[in-house]
Amino acid sequence: MRTNRAWSSQMNVKAVVMEVPGSLVQKEYPQPSINDDTAVLDVALCGICGTDKHIYKNESKSHFLDLPTNFPIIPGHEIVGTIESIGKNASKRMGLLGERIFEGDRVVPVVDLRCEECWNCKNYPGWPVCERGQTYGWGITSKNPPYLFGGFAQKMYLLPNILLAKVPDSVPDNIAVYAEVLSVGCTSFQRVLHSSNVYGEGSPIVGDVVIQGSGPLALAHVITARILGARNIIVVGKPSYRTEYMNKFGVTKVFNVDESSLEERIPKVLCSLDTRKGADIVVECTGYPEVVEEGLSYVKPFGTYVIAGIYTDLGRSSTVNVQKLISGKHVTVVGVSGQTNRSYKTALDIMEKLASKLPFEEIVTHTFPIGKVDDAMQTALKEESMKVVIDPQKI
Repeated sequence: MRTNRAWSSQMNVKAVVMEVPGSLVQKEYPQPSINDDTAVLDVALCGICGTDKHIYKNESKSHFLDLPTNFPIIPGHEIVGTIESIGKNASKRMGLLGERIFEGDRVVPVVDLRCEECWNCKNYPGWPVCERGQTYGWGITSKNPPYLFGGFAQKMYLLPNILLAKVPDSVPDNIAVYAEVLSVGCTSFQRVLHSSNVYGEGSPIVGDVVIQGSGPLALAHVITARILGARNIIVVGKPSYRTEYMNKFGVTKVFNVDESSLEERIPKVLCSLDTRKGADIVVECTGYPEVVEEGLSYVKPFGTYVIAGIYTDLGRSSTVNVQKLISGKHVTVVGVSGQTNRSYKTALDIMEKLASKLPFEEIVTHTFPIGKVDDAMQTALKEESMKVVIDPQKI
């Protein structure tokens, strides 16, 4: 018989807690129980995101709408796992796009929760803009029962308003764990294609694309640009491990910022594009506002600049010559602070249908057991990796 208690007294779920920045502590929590409206996920893998790294390094001042990190937290929001138990109402309601969810289903959680009651939720359906800021991995504290609100744990407690995207059978966990990241790339290009093709009458060919950054988020935008038929995809990033890695996904050219000055780099990037006037779309994927002025220098007249990496407020700013780089060139600037609910399914569909064309299996470069979470974080911080993931089921 199902109990209405949200947790039991048995201490047997291993998790990693960040009580303060820079500290990752292994703890055990009660085995969670469900009611009719909730569920429990067995976490298979969880990726380390740039946001996790900013929080760990104490760089994060706030998130969307000035929302704080609610320490103590169980970090991690790039998650794939299997439903261990699910309530009868949750089974009907949690599935993305009306799908039923059952015990044993593999899913990717849509970790930005929506209350559907605040002004933002009512006006922007499906977007991660809820004013209550309930987000797994940083926005929900692990201080209170049932505690398990992040992916650095063997199990995760699924609240009634979470949505879940089913993982296709042909997509293994080590690829599906990248779905949350890839969904941001999908969202960015879905937002900008209409404005980037003013003179292309809606053509799916996006022209030339420049990506600032060479980490997992940048790779998500490289993949999406390739799918959309970009003529040239130029990557501007560092370090050499990551810039060289990008060649696996068919980029046109890579510029390592450690090997050239800004004054040298800008004309070289422009000369590598078809018009030599700039790219149709430039996407910031670094997380640092200091790169915005350089990025705008790569945008052609009537082009679009997308800011997708600066999700966390680092307390830094950017100086931009607005007339020269934006209004004088009729540039569209688009902010992307996350992904839509539907984009998770889009990302998983891409993984399923294009597995033979793109090396998705090489995106996860390092996997660590939960007992070596410090090593995992240090590997991610050094950036001699692409996607670093934690396997909570291995000690």
